[in-house]
Amino acid sequence: MELKAFMLLASIAIAAGKPMYTGKRFVASLFPVFKTGYTDKEAGTVYIAHKQEGNCTVINSDGNVYNVLLQDNVTVTQFNLPLISELALGGYVQKRAIEVECTAYVTLYILNRRQTKGGSEAFPVLPVESLSVTHMVPTVQHNALLGVVAVSDNTTVTVQLKSSRGCTYTFNGTTYKQGSHLTAVLEKRDVLQIAPPVLHPPMYCDFTGSVVQSSHPVAVFTGSAAANIPMDSSSDSVMSQVPPVESWGTSFVVAPSTERRVIRVIAFYNRTTVHLISEFDNNMIRKDEGESYDLSGYGTGGIQYINSTRPILVLQIIGEYKKYSVSTSIVPAIDNYGVEYIIPDIQTTSMKYGRIIYINTSPNCTSNIDVDAKWTSKVSRYYQVALTTIRAPYNLTTIRSNSINCPFAVRVTGLGNEERFGFYGSRSMLQVEALPGAVKLTCTPGAWRVTMDIHKLARAYPVAVSKNIYMSNTYCPGVLMGDVLVFNYSYNDCNTMTKKSNTSMTFSNYLTEYERDPETDLVTGEKWRYILECDLPTETDTIKFVPISPVAASGQTSGNVEEHEAVITCFSDRAYKNEIMGNPLKMDLVSDVYVQVAMKDVTDLKLLVDNCYLNDNNGADNCTAVPLIQNRCEANHFTHVIGHVDKLTRFYFDSSQLPSHYNSTNVTCDVSFCSLTDFSPECQSGCQKTSQ
Repeated sequence: MELKAFMLLASIAIAAGKPMYTGKRFVASLFPVFKTGYTDKEAGTVYIAHKQEGNCTVINSDGNVYNVLLQDNVTVTQFNLPLISELALGGYVQKRAIEVECTAYVTLYILNRRQTKGGSEAFPVLPVESLSVTHMVPTVQHNALLGVVAVSDNTTVTVQLKSSRGCTYTFNGTTYKQGSHLTAVLEKRDVLQIAPPVLHPPMYCDFTGSVVQSSHPVAVFTGSAAANIPMDSSSDSVMSQVPPVESWGTSFVVAPSTERRVIRVIAFYNRTTVHLISEFDNNMIRKDEGESYDLSGYGTGGIQYINSTRPILVLQIIGEYKKYSVSTSIVPAIDNYGVEYIIPDIQTTSMKYGRIIYINTSPNCTSNIDVDAKWTSKVSRYYQVALTTIRAPYNLTTIRSNSINCPFAVRVTGLGNEERFGFYGSRSMLQVEALPGAVKLTCTPGAWRVTMDIHKLARAYPVAVSKNIYMSNTYCPGVLMGDVLVFNYSYNDCNTMTKKSNTSMTFSNYLTEYERDPETDLVTGEKWRYILECDLPTETDTIKFVPISPVAASGQTSGNVEEHEAVITCFSDRAYKNEIMGNPLKMDLVSDVYVQVAMKDVTDLKLLVDNCYLNDNNGADNCTAVPLIQNRCEANHFTHVIGHVDKLTRFYFDSSQLPSHYNSTNVTCDVSFCSLTDFSPECQSGCQKTSQ
């Protein structure tokens, strides 16, 4: 046996992932709502939409902690937050965030209203993993309010204020106006609020185009305690969460409205061309960073299609004339449409809301959406849209499409006595988003090694049947080992496709679940297909996962040959596609870090990762290392070994679980080398009870 050990050192950091709408952890806040002459309190309700049983921990704005049980046969669980005292207007920082952390994947909605008479607002909340450090804010024109909620301690927030009509805002005794930079340092659960001090007289100004920059990801909310619509003095409370810039889009559809509305378009990048197309107009405008454009309709607002050359954000403000009923909602980009929505029936003991649901999709997909409704199709040279409107019964909570190729958008409006809320629904986790979490691919020199976690598969396909899952054809079934379906076939089997080049050999295949006729058991079709690909250069064995289509992911190898050594490489994504570059590598500690320990040479050795640790890089001598891997085992609940082959090991860890003072860190690993022909216990990969 050839055995030697050495230390690998790298400074690392973390980047925010691709925005998602389903998650396990959320932060939000209640904000002041329309105030009447009554002595009153704020009342909030949390609606947790879920597919699986579990439990959620809810921390209320006053710091009290509650446990909420998610039952398996319930799709939406409602939790009424205990009453709190009246929330003040003005600008200040207050520890009042609401935290929700669940054991299952959920989508979250919040209702906020006054108990007696006044405004109400309801809005979806993005999970923590979808948050970012850069936000550009769209606001209403009347009594505009901005809220920033901190997820982590020592979060520096800077608001680059853009204010119309020379409006000013006061924060900590300082007056801020157009062009000012307001900076505050927030601790976890702190809420930074910027708002007018009073509602009367109203402030007819907004700060659309203001930019929020933060040292750690934050949740940003925008609205008003009392907003109105053009040419109307009656007001209502409105609120929406601002999505991070990374999730903005370029194509939008805004459904027709018989009420008054404003469609506000805001650009983040200079030289953004926006094409505004309706049944009545066809306009082209050009906007620079922070500039906005308003489309107003008065009872004749038809369908509006919006397309842009660069990502934009679209805010819809809608209301009923002189009815004290106004709502705002962030319009989702077409790319963010979903195939399933779990929509809460928002009601309270003192107010019953009539729910109206608006759905839009492709004209070819109306039969795929499970609602009993009459559809109207709108077709032009620029867009093809099918729309329907239904008055939702109390028991309607889930709307689905039976085809992944037929996504749709859902907008919900609730109407009560002089109260109104409105929002676009948050889509449930897409099936194709859940599949990569269930499938693990390892490319070896001569064979596929694919595993599928059946429990994780059930999140995407609850009725999946493991015996119907194959690699390419029915001659290549998986072997069920506990809860894991294993496929271990050579590249010569299962109709594997081979493509040669001067430097590599590419193997392509796929996993699929076949549909069968219940009477004959004959295959009649496919439920899904998951693409697999291994690209094996002749000089490497390293593995990199690369998504290649909305319904598939692939594996690919990359690397080079240098002197005999091993290196550590960090990535910001599960696909191991985006390598974290620089020396040292520093980023915000906010999400998962993906680590690869690999050999760079091609000798007849295999690499074994014995131990890995995290050490704070602040120069402290007495800092305790956090173990990630010990004795080739996962050392804690937030470290996960993805897989290993002879020349590399891959794992990832959740940096949000680290001590708050770990602002930058060193990853240190102990590794061993063994001969490829040494099969002694000391030279076997996998979890060991004793160290090497």
